[in-house]
Amino acid sequence: MKPSAWSYHLSMTEEPLSADEPVESGDSNVEETVVSPPRAAARARWAEIGFLAALTVCALLAVLAYRYAYFDWDLTLARRIQSLPVPGVDLLMTGVSLLGNGWIAWPLVIVVGVMFIKSGLRAEGLVCLVGTPLGSLANRLLKLLIGRPRPSADLIHVAGRHHFESFPSGHVVFFVEFFGFLFFLAYVLLKPGWLRRVSLFALGTLIVLVGVSRVYLGAHWPSDVIGAYLAGGIWLMLMIEVYRQIKARQHGNVP
Repeated sequence: MKPSAWSYHLSMTEEPLSADEPVESGDSNVEETVVSPPRAAARARWAEIGFLAALTVCALLAVLAYRYAYFDWDLTLARRIQSLPVPGVDLLMTGVSLLGNGWIAWPLVIVVGVMFIKSGLRAEGLVCLVGTPLGSLANRLLKLLIGRPRPSADLIHVAGRHHFESFPSGHVVFFVEFFGFLFFLAYVLLKPGWLRRVSLFALGTLIVLVGVSRVYLGAHWPSDVIGAYLAGGIWLMLMIEVYRQIKARQHGNVP
């Protein structure tokens, strides 16, 4: 039996699947858009390496955030971001942050996860549905542990009322975990072409803009955002590793 285009393993070896290994069945349209198993494994390995370096830096920043409500450079950078002379920036920053609000974020996670499962990408859907909420819960616990206060309205402009502690930014963590996992899947699975380029650009742009939006709206200090990118990246690394192990076990590459 010829393996389907997305029946690959993500172990650190890149040996092709044998013809008698079980494969997942799925939509032929999906098969036409994904790369070969060796190419997917190679991309997955390189995607993981960048996340490993974030752990030490994140831990150091968390300790500093526990001791200091904000840094001098936080105040300087936040004021510069809030003074951006770009037409329509208010609408853009507000719109991006809306995607991280619970009443939009969690239905979006469910819809995307279910769509993956129904299209035959069961491991992808499972990691999305389970990994993203667990990552948000871990971030909430980190917020409670550090207890850093939100930016004060007497220092910078604060748009609206913001709940929970400040470090790290929950919106940024969610974007890195959810949209970052989608970015990873697009990078690993999709064949070169317009669909892959558009997907990577759109997802990458959202991940970058959400950090700017949280500072622009006065919801977080820049250091909160940096910490969130690091913390979210670490959790995303764990999601990718779990995903890799699931795919490897499906094809008998992990004992």
